[in-house]
Amino acid sequence: MINRVRSHPLTAGRDLLPAGGRIRGLKRWIFGAAMLFGLILAGCSQGTYPVDIFYEQHYQQSYKSGEPPRLIGVAGAVAFYPPTASTVTNTGADLFKVNCQMCHGADAKGTGPVLGVLLAEPYGYTPIVDPDITNRPTTFIESRLGATTRPLGPTSVMPPFGKLLSQAERAAIAQYIGSLPE
Repeated sequence: MINRVRSHPLTAGRDLLPAGGRIRGLKRWIFGAAMLFGLILAGCSQGTYPVDIFYEQHYQQSYKSGEPPRLIGVAGAVAFYPPTASTVTNTGADLFKVNCQMCHGADAKGTGPVLGVLLAEPYGYTPIVDPDITNRPTTFIESRLGATTRPLGPTSVMPPFGKLLSQAERAAIAQYIGSLPE
């Protein structure tokens, strides 16, 4: 009778592996255990983050935990009092200053700083029409301000104001430009 030694199903064939295979398996087991240990250590660290990147925000002398935020005024500072609510900012002059003056200038003759930069090198822009708008009819100005695409063509640098300004605001700007000296 042949005497067979029965091995456990989980350990069957282990004796067939060369010594290097067992060492490789042992290295994998040690690596996995080290990774698990590292993750456990990272999870048990102090603070909100394992590596506190924003340390300057947490450990400032000006920040005290549990105190309400505070602002300390500068000695001799002048208090700011907001202006009273009014419709002064919706006049044609104010709307012109906000929307048009940077290119057309304060006198609406095309002497604005932005247009000056565009006309100089390296841009070298050539205006399609004369940027002096003091000699234009108010109806023309109002129609150009009402455009929803480039009002003077696709190569124009003038932005479309049709969706930004109401009809009353466009009319106020046109009337203001019409009141300027030519």
